[in-house]
Amino acid sequence: MKRHVEEKELPYFAATLTAYLRESHPELLSDKHFITERSDHAAQTYERAVRNGNSIYEALELSNAVLYQDLRFSKYDAIFEVVSEWFPEVAARQRTAFCLKLLPVCEEAFEMYDLTDDFESSPSYKNLLLELTGLIQTHIELHGIQ
Repeated sequence: MKRHVEEKELPYFAATLTAYLRESHPELLSDKHFITERSDHAAQTYERAVRNGNSIYEALELSNAVLYQDLRFSKYDAIFEVVSEWFPEVAARQRTAFCLKLLPVCEEAFEMYDLTDDFESSPSYKNLLLELTGLIQTHIELHGIQ
């Protein structure tokens, strides 16, 4: 019995997305529904593209656009960048946990910007980093590094 490309490719897309989330969006790792839905949609996009005559490279490009839509910019990565650069007292082994705790603290800064997938390459990105630095500094002064 011939299996659909979708059935074969779903584990690839789920694994790829999970690896990406682990690095750039760890706050989404526990959302299994999101991972399944997004991976499923990417696999369907891949299957449709191959059936329509696209090359494997083109099909992967299209499916990756679906897989990573609205995930290219990472609030976590921005916080991690600031913490790594300006707060060396946060030991490397505790940075991930500390940055996850800072996500809600820094939300007010993120709300001031239109955080599109290409935001990191915009001139406003440096302004966001400055805002984050101030918020993180204030948080550390009030609560320490926990």
